[in-house]
Amino acid sequence: MSDLNRVLLTGRLAADPELRSTQSGKAVVNFRIAVNRRWLNPESGAWEEETTFVPIVAWGKQAENCAAYLQKGRLVGVDGRLRIRTFETQNGERRRIAEVIAQSVHFLGPKPQAAEFETEPPADVPETPPPEEEVPF
Repeated sequence: MSDLNRVLLTGRLAADPELRSTQSGKAVVNFRIAVNRRWLNPESGAWEEETTFVPIVAWGKQAENCAAYLQKGRLVGVDGRLRIRTFETQNGERRRIAEVIAQSVHFLGPKPQAAEFETEPPADVPETPPPEEEVPF
């Protein structure tokens, strides 16, 4: 029997995705999702909440799609595998990081509304609409 390494998460992006390319030109995107856990504290009887920020890595076309369509606050579902990576800092200290390598990223919920729309129409658009034409029925 083979080992199983599978992670399924839903959460909201903590920041906009960061798209980069490897030296060979392959796209890679990094982002973090906030995963909330809510439980009833048996001692106090009050609801408590805990948020875990999980680093996600996606590759290739999926990375490009994440960078193009995801932004901070967007709800996503991630299906992937857990990877523990070891690296060395500039000071020579060894560090470990746990991250999820996404096999698929699902964009959940409605598409977010852009908050940067202009409140006034551009100058070349007339303020009054053209007269309606009669449509025969």
